[in-house]
Amino acid sequence: MQEGNEIEILEQFVLNNPELEKLDNLLSQFNVFDTLNIVNAEIRHSNVLSWLLNPTSNHGIGDFFIKQFLKYLVSKNKEYLGNKISLFDFEVFNYSNLEIRREWNNIDILVIISENEKNLAITIENKIKTSEHSNQLHRYRKIIEKEFPDYIRIYVYLTPDDLIPSDENWINFNYNTIAGLIDDLLKNKRDVLNDNIYNFINQYNIILRRYIVGNSEIEQICRQIYKKHEKALDLIFQYKPDIDLEVSEYIQEKLKKMKDKVVLDSAGKTTIKFTTPIIDNVIDKIGEGWTSTKRILLFEFSNYEKRLVLRLYIGPGNQDYRAKLIEFFKKESTFFKLAPRLFGKKWHAVYQKEFLRKKDYEEATIDDLTEIIDRRLSEFMSEDLLKINDFFGKKWKTKG
Repeated sequence: MQEGNEIEILEQFVLNNPELEKLDNLLSQFNVFDTLNIVNAEIRHSNVLSWLLNPTSNHGIGDFFIKQFLKYLVSKNKEYLGNKISLFDFEVFNYSNLEIRREWNNIDILVIISENEKNLAITIENKIKTSEHSNQLHRYRKIIEKEFPDYIRIYVYLTPDDLIPSDENWINFNYNTIAGLIDDLLKNKRDVLNDNIYNFINQYNIILRRYIVGNSEIEQICRQIYKKHEKALDLIFQYKPDIDLEVSEYIQEKLKKMKDKVVLDSAGKTTIKFTTPIIDNVIDKIGEGWTSTKRILLFEFSNYEKRLVLRLYIGPGNQDYRAKLIEFFKKESTFFKLAPRLFGKKWHAVYQKEFLRKKDYEEATIDDLTEIIDRRLSEFMSEDLLKINDFFGKKWKTKG
């Protein structure tokens, strides 16, 4: 594109863009969480959630939020919970005996319900922009098992991205669901909430949708602006410094040079999918709604929010074939540690390796990060990938 054309495109972006003024107006509205710069602070989110979950807090909604949270948790995880607890139990529980503990034994939120016949200990580990560390989910579970041996124990891993917990006893719970529950609260309890409480909860939900789960009015306006001024914005993005993009491009180049070991499937800024010649030769291409290649088993680099993780996923497709794959991986569950988890309906990770953590990005240049990537990629290629290829080469003999 000629420089004159580029300037003209940028001029049209500036001159013909009423949506920008609307976006500016929305962003200029007061929000206490924005003002205090605590949007991504996990401890603040845990404080607000604990406050909402506690029936005796000064919000004035009583047990409404805790009941809705527990009902949704149970209804979406019946297979995991079995007959330990039912939706009807939450209608008869005496929530005046409920106890909320914050940072007890470093656990983010612990909900304790003491009943005559059924006692519950619900552990919530909250992750916003970080990942679990030091085997903490396993350690927390062991603490709860020791302290609450006669309780029904439920473990909740709360994240914005459906991150896969390292311990199969934990239930995935998404912040999008929390935002939906708060929507219901604001709608159904508006009459009993005083203005200060309503505005506080509403502002919290706004930052959830704006920064954590998406689908806010701001997101919709941004999409309209991009659709109308795609060329101008692409041009702006082209010159925008972006370390995540640099990481993605570096990994793609590294993988392209490993043609004897790696078969690239698809690649973008946030995800890079690939397989190996050995796996690609024996696994049927019967995937649905994932990649255009119809591959159903793929390695995927997830590259976002100062975190780089490699996982091996069973993707969506023929359920019988997916079941066959999961049983295959369970044969080596000491290596494929995620395989025994509750089997996902669309995606199920059986293997995970952390490449970059948040602390790796602190004051780091792209050269610093590529040095770490090189080291961990070399470890993966020379150790784990050899084991995975050998496993398929010896034990998955034929297609179908």
